[in-house]
Amino acid sequence: MLSALATNYQRLVELPAARELCALIGLPRLAPYWPALLAFSGLFQLLRLSSNMLSSLVFGTKFDALTARQKYDWGIRVVSQVHAIVVVLLAIPIFFKQELINDKLFGFDNYAAWVYTLVCGYSINEAQLAYRGYACWSA
Repeated sequence: MLSALATNYQRLVELPAARELCALIGLPRLAPYWPALLAFSGLFQLLRLSSNMLSSLVFGTKFDALTARQKYDWGIRVVSQVHAIVVVLLAIPIFFKQELINDKLFGFDNYAAWVYTLVCGYSINEAQLAYRGYACWSA
C-alpha cells in the first residue's frame, strides 16, 4: 500500500502542468511538494472537524452546551495548538542543518522543505477558515 501511495504521489509531482505552474509563479522547487501541501491542508481541516467530536467525548455536556460559533472557534484553537507543537518540534533540527548554515539565503534542505510544506499547508487551511468564518459570522 505504501509503495502504491508513493507511486501515485510521484505521478502527481511529475504532472507537466504542475511543474509549469510552479515555474510560472517563480517557485520551481515547490513542484515536488505541492501534493503534500494540499494534503497537509486537508489534514488540518480533518483535525478541526474531528476535534469537535473528540472534545464532545472528553468534555461531555460542557462542550455540547457551547454555541456553534464557540465550537467552531474551539476547533480552530485545537488545530492551532497541535500545529504549533508539531512545527516547533520539527523545526529544531533545521537550525543545525549544515547546508542552511553555510548558505543562509539560498541554502536548501529536503527536511526543511517538508517542514515548510507543513507550515504552508496549515497557512492555506487557516486562510480558508478565516474566509469561511468571516463569510458566516459577519452577516
